[in-house]
Amino acid sequence: MRALRTFLLLLAVLVLAPAASQGQSLLKQLVSPGQLARAHASLDTKCEACHAAFDKTAQSRLCLTCHKDVAADEARRQGFHGRGAAAGAPCKSCHTDHAGRGADIVRFNASAFNHAQTDYPLAGAHQRVLCAACHVAGRKYRAAPAACVACHRKDDAHKGGLGDGCQRCHTEQGWKQATFDHAATRFPLTGAHARIACDACHAGGRFKGAPTACLACHARQDIHAGRLGSACADCHVTSAWSAARFDHRRTGFALTGAHARVDCGACHAGNRFAGTPQTCVACHAARDVHAGRFGASCGDCHTAQAWTVTRFDHSRTGFPLTGLHADVECAQCHKGPDKTVKAPTACVDCHRDKDVHKGGNGAQCEQCHSAVGWKVTSFDHNSQTSFPLEGQHTKVACNACHVQPAKVVKLSAACGACHVVDDAHKGQEGTACGSCHNVRGWKVGVFFDHDQAAFPLIGKHAALACAACHASPRFKDAPTACVGCHAKDDRHGGALGTGCATCHSPADWRIWRFDHATQTQFALTGAHADLTCGACHTKNTGAKVRQSSECVVCHLKDDIHRGSFGAECQQCHNTDTFRRTNNAMH
Repeated sequence: MRALRTFLLLLAVLVLAPAASQGQSLLKQLVSPGQLARAHASLDTKCEACHAAFDKTAQSRLCLTCHKDVAADEARRQGFHGRGAAAGAPCKSCHTDHAGRGADIVRFNASAFNHAQTDYPLAGAHQRVLCAACHVAGRKYRAAPAACVACHRKDDAHKGGLGDGCQRCHTEQGWKQATFDHAATRFPLTGAHARIACDACHAGGRFKGAPTACLACHARQDIHAGRLGSACADCHVTSAWSAARFDHRRTGFALTGAHARVDCGACHAGNRFAGTPQTCVACHAARDVHAGRFGASCGDCHTAQAWTVTRFDHSRTGFPLTGLHADVECAQCHKGPDKTVKAPTACVDCHRDKDVHKGGNGAQCEQCHSAVGWKVTSFDHNSQTSFPLEGQHTKVACNACHVQPAKVVKLSAACGACHVVDDAHKGQEGTACGSCHNVRGWKVGVFFDHDQAAFPLIGKHAALACAACHASPRFKDAPTACVGCHAKDDRHGGALGTGCATCHSPADWRIWRFDHATQTQFALTGAHADLTCGACHTKNTGAKVRQSSECVVCHLKDDIHRGSFGAECQQCHNTDTFRRTNNAMH
């Protein structure tokens, strides 16, 4: 005890000595565990550079103030310190000091180091390379380059001509196991190109700027001497230069019929291709028996099968000849030169004397009449109006709805326009009769999707007959509140209000559930969970059941303290049993 007082007195003298700096240095010497390593020798008298009084966690932060490169790695989550096993670990867990000038404070074992914990995992042939091949002695390990050219510049047969992205062709399996997907360029190799050696096009190892135009390699094989331009691929293919083919459809003049059998030189005299005429009269003017009266569109009647095989498609005029029209002589309608007098196309121009409607239904005779015969009439109510006739509507006579000409009086498509007398709902359900009724019959297959109403039918409601709730066809008179139908089933006599669905389910009135934990402020736990409702709720008060949550309301008879400890029974007792307490000090 006397030795302890002596030590404390000595320590106080050292701390309070007038020469503060000298006393501080001596104190540090007394508490220092040993001499710093050679790298930290300048910090021998600066403990505060690495240590903070009474704060062990500050040591790593102070380390990073000097080792800024490591701090940057941790901040960016890169390198060994930012992503490896050392990430987030205190510096002292790997590094140590105060072990003498010659101590190894890094304690790094290169042979056991997992390179996958760095930004450059070793794969392929890199796994067989010695550490010293990339990590030069005297330089930090982190300073080793990661670019391919840093180590393989002497292996670059392209002499930098393809840039530094060596990995686009070379892999880590071996530098010479290079592959290049020529399809990734603008010139994929197909056909005979795939069999040509690289230097056939890339002379002298030149890759960038290699020509891609056909004539760059095939100019000597161009028998057209450049007259057809440089788009050789229009006719030639990569399978072989001599395997030429030309799709004449690409010119806008497909060769069909007799044209397909004509020799190229018949139209392309003197090997002339550009500017070759495509009009019929350019070749067939001498055979035009019409002497140009019908213009130059010979293809309107003549075909490529043969000049003498003629046909005229009247449907191209906008007036196709069908039915009896196909048997009418051309001159019966075309009473003048075709190019000067246009033949009439309106029905009334020829059939005005046959119009029994006297123009009442307009001039669109074809809506009912057809070219099969004037008296053969048909009117497709489904496609020619916005009201298709289906079901019972197909049996109704036209004049049952159209009491006046259809073009004069427009009929309403609403059901109520005709069926107002059939509406047993007296308009209460609106005019959208089709929601329930259908065209098979007003009373046939009547269907109503109650899910579209404000009261969807689920559970036992779905099996009820409509009349069980709807006393009359005026359906909206039916009540939607539970008590509207279940007042007689309410055992609470209305004391709990009308929100029956809070506890009861449509599956069955007797299937009910009340979650005391979420629907009240008094969760039932312990022995409370097994009690019947009537054990606590002995009477009803008003629209809601109000029950005190104080223990003494129910457990007054169990209070052996006779109220001397107040009403806060839960301070000692719990809900498992009133007889045991949870007060550790009891």
